Amino acid sequence: MHVLALALLLSQTIEDRGATLREAVRRGDIAEVQRLIDEGADVDAMNRYQATALFFAADKGDLPLVRLLVEKGARIDVRDTFYQMSPLGRALDKEHDDVVLYLLERGASEADAVLSEAVRRESRELLEAALASGRVSREGYDEATAAAPVSLRALIESRPRPPPSLASWQPTRDELQPLTGKYVREDTGEVSEVELSQGGLLLRSEGKAEALHPSNPRSFVTDEGASVVFGGRGGMVERLVVNGVSHRPLEETESREPATESADVIEPLGATNLDPVKRGQPAPWPAFRGGDRSGIADGQGIPLEWDAASRRNIRWKTAVPGFSVASPIIYGARIFVLTAVSGAGDKTFRTGLYGDVAPVEDVSEHRWLLLALDAGDGIVVWERELHRGVPGTKRHTKSSQANATPVTNGKQVVTVLGSTGQIFCHDFEGNLLWKKDIGVLNAGWFYDPDYQWGHSSSPILYENTVIVQADVHGGSFVAAYDVDTGREVWRTPREDEIPTFATPTVFRGETGDELVTNGTVVRGYDPKTGELLWHLAPNSEIPIGSPVVTDELIYVTAGYPPIRPIYAIRPGSRGDLGVDKTESLAWSLDRGGTYIPTPLVYRGFFYTNANNGRLSCYDARTGTLVYRERIGGVGGSYAASPIASDGRLYFTNEEGETFVVEAGPEYRLLAKNSVDGLVLSTPAASDGLLVIRTLEHVYGIAE
Repeated sequence: MHVLALALLLSQTIEDRGATLREAVRRGDIAEVQRLIDEGADVDAMNRYQATALFFAADKGDLPLVRLLVEKGARIDVRDTFYQMSPLGRALDKEHDDVVLYLLERGASEADAVLSEAVRRESRELLEAALASGRVSREGYDEATAAAPVSLRALIESRPRPPPSLASWQPTRDELQPLTGKYVREDTGEVSEVELSQGGLLLRSEGKAEALHPSNPRSFVTDEGASVVFGGRGGMVERLVVNGVSHRPLEETESREPATESADVIEPLGATNLDPVKRGQPAPWPAFRGGDRSGIADGQGIPLEWDAASRRNIRWKTAVPGFSVASPIIYGARIFVLTAVSGAGDKTFRTGLYGDVAPVEDVSEHRWLLLALDAGDGIVVWERELHRGVPGTKRHTKSSQANATPVTNGKQVVTVLGSTGQIFCHDFEGNLLWKKDIGVLNAGWFYDPDYQWGHSSSPILYENTVIVQADVHGGSFVAAYDVDTGREVWRTPREDEIPTFATPTVFRGETGDELVTNGTVVRGYDPKTGELLWHLAPNSEIPIGSPVVTDELIYVTAGYPPIRPIYAIRPGSRGDLGVDKTESLAWSLDRGGTYIPTPLVYRGFFYTNANNGRLSCYDARTGTLVYRERIGGVGGSYAASPIASDGRLYFTNEEGETFVVEAGPEYRLLAKNSVDGLVLSTPAASDGLLVIRTLEHVYGIAE
């Protein structure tokens, strides 16, 4: 065998053993772990983020496995490249204190982190172990002393104060460069700047400059003893924390002036430049984000104002069993909604902004239902049970067992259930036309497949096919099925794609139709054959927002590390679009992409709505920032994607409030409305009716 081929085979075998070892650790199979190590598996073999088996054992709190791995030589002070977290950090985060104490005893260096957590939880056991390790720094000691309750402060002060820390990291200018830039203080809007100097980094704030002395790659101390930490995932700098006060990076397109607090006054409708709203021909809302997945409902005459408490413009409200985050669709007189009903009645759900990756542990028997409602009065015309059984995957705490929005062509309604691995097709009377098994779609935390979140990419229709994007843990693909029979027309593997959650879309134009998928690599396919036409990287690790198309450009954005891009792609491009971006991209930004809501392109402007309610408006052709505002003047938490109708933009937050903003180059709030319930689904609009789905109800809103 050729030497190069032999070396390649050997490297693949080593990697396979590493993956098998990590899988055995995740299963808690200590006998298999022992066998694999005895047969030569590398105890420190890393995944794509350089996490070793010890990470997963510590995360599970499996002390016997942690002991075995350490005794077999596993490195303790190793950090992954994405979260910059160690095995001890994983155990500390999950409150597996026995593992934390063992790793600390075996020499883990993060005594400061243990001491800080001990103070937060008022744990004497952790505190004594951290102090006894002899590895607490002066900074850690001082911060813990200042934050500790009286009962613990005396214990801390009974130990000698450590000497000043010596720099354990001697950085190069290339290593310091990514930390430089302007940062905005979250509470006051004050701008600080980190810059390179001859001696290292300088922090300019409040009219003075202070040198930053490194203690590790992301932690520094000023001459006056202030703590300065650069935080972030995936190698990104997402925040600057100075003595506990958080600052966010100032984007290149953002105003350099400090933000000022001002009341967000609702303008009377007569004071705007809106054209009179004229009801046009009824247009269906047949898929996630409506026709062509644009989010636009011009000519449909949907209301400006409503209120659930007074029932103003509330035509009807219909209860739906179970709960779901799938969006409603409308076609003529019918509204279709999907739901899942837990046999255990578990409706665990968390709103807001958080980073908890643990799924809901509900493995009871579920029922998945498709309901058809009358658009006029909200009455359930028919209900069909799609499936009954135990879900094949768990779900995220901000998700459901029914996430993918159905799609219709006016004759057939197609539904995808990721956790059962099935596609269903019904007619408008509720008759099952066909069903196809495609395999359980296990989408979840890219870092660890045991953390299951639930598949959410919605099906789309193209000509006579239904297209499904299935990005999962192992075996990702995109495929097209005949809408009349369910026969697979084509399937294209996406073998290097990890779990993603975006719905694809199709650009139609003179250069040919392109199926656009958002993923860790953005890709364009021929929707007739599945042939890969082009690809573009880099992108975020967890893409959720869907691509958006106009007659001229394709827009793709994402808002998770290691990059938060906005790409405005020219149709007709081919190959690797990253090679010559000047030819393939009309414009792009490395930062500015948003996480969950899909952006909106409307009347010459490109709008992004961040999870926290920060609305950014760009010139759609050039990418020039036009304005940036907090929606409603308060921000909030958003998962639903915005929609547009008749010169108005509708933004619905998770608390059920919808803020209506005038479209155009100036931010102007027109109305604030509300329904009763949590909203993560994107509203639907057709023929004078706005449909908003809460987790458990559907509202019909009309004047």
